Amino acid sequence: MNEPPVRTRLQGLLIHGPRGAFRWTAYVLGVTAFAAAVPTPLYPIYEHNFEFSAGVLGLIFAAYTPGVFLTLFFVAPMAEEVGRKRLLYLGMVFTAVGSVVFTFASGILWLALARFVSGLAVGATTSVATAAMSDLEPHFDQHHVARVAVAANFGAFAIGVILSGFLVQYAAYPTELVYLLPFVAAMVGVLAVHVTPETATAFGARVRFRVQQISVPAEVRRAFWVAVGGITACYSIYGLFAALVPSHVRDGLGISSPVAAGAIVGLMFGMAGITQLGTAQTRDRRALLVGLPLLVVALVALVLTLPSSSWVLLLLVSAVLGAAVGLTYMGSVTLADRIAPEDRRGPMLAGFYLGGYLALAIPTIGVAEASDRIGLTGAGILFGSILATTTTLLYLATLVTPTPPGGGGRPRIRPTRL
Repeated sequence: MNEPPVRTRLQGLLIHGPRGAFRWTAYVLGVTAFAAAVPTPLYPIYEHNFEFSAGVLGLIFAAYTPGVFLTLFFVAPMAEEVGRKRLLYLGMVFTAVGSVVFTFASGILWLALARFVSGLAVGATTSVATAAMSDLEPHFDQHHVARVAVAANFGAFAIGVILSGFLVQYAAYPTELVYLLPFVAAMVGVLAVHVTPETATAFGARVRFRVQQISVPAEVRRAFWVAVGGITACYSIYGLFAALVPSHVRDGLGISSPVAAGAIVGLMFGMAGITQLGTAQTRDRRALLVGLPLLVVALVALVLTLPSSSWVLLLLVSAVLGAAVGLTYMGSVTLADRIAPEDRRGPMLAGFYLGGYLALAIPTIGVAEASDRIGLTGAGILFGSILATTTTLLYLATLVTPTPPGGGGRPRIRPTRL
């Protein structure tokens, strides 16, 4: 009797139930966020070891964004012809390579290179994995796809930063051993990609090199800008917490524990992920109308908390801020997704994520540079005040912006395989 092939045996071992392949693809999506989180508790150590300022740290952190754009706009558009699985393999390879570069980083440029490679992994994976999840969801529930995709990103980041904090504090060789976490996660991700089916709609067709275009139909532009405003607010907070909060915990609170820094950052991201899963019926405009005012309250609380040097208050604010980010992010993603016409989804969502990733880089650099002049606490207060004001304006814009009906993008029919 012939033995079943290796892939078939692996599928039987790893995939269980109708959502098995869907869940493993969500895992692959989460791996890149997990890998991006792991260096977070190490940034204060790198600042000390390599003797650079918070402004330089902001530039290192922002090196992530060009990597994302390079693969998101130049590589991911070819996924349907090249094959989604091949790009997901590429994302896992970039994740592993980024971990190796971090492990042997000996200076500022090496850290920036590692962040850049991590960005390449995210750009190659994010849109491709989400598209594959849409086709692998057995009930074709697109809101479930969006909720799980967002929760996988935030949840994986929270797990990564917390695990990293423990290893950095308690394990030997803290700046090296910790990177085994994303490396091993990426290797498991390779297995996950191997056992899931190919979902590309034009796999094997002639590959045409093209740059992802950005295009938004006139009839949905007002609602689109509301959605972009929401994601930019969330990514700005993401950048602040991931890049600068560990330094504030050490310098502002006087707590040198990487576990503490990881816990505070992880709490914010963890609450955002939990909120995604716990608000199944709160979506698009409705989620924004709840999330944005809560975000304003949390940002005001953050501004008032930073000078107090109280870690208890910072924990509480981080939890509320995480819930607000979770609602706002979910509202932004589902609004943009719902109003996008099916034949314009790619160009429209490219513009949506462009706004988000620019917000991840530009405010982070600004706050980092300001911290060199007015201190980390002062820069945090300035950043929080500006963001609270702009979020208030965004909330008012959401109130007066009519939400158009779905642009033909939901419900969708399953694509025909070639």
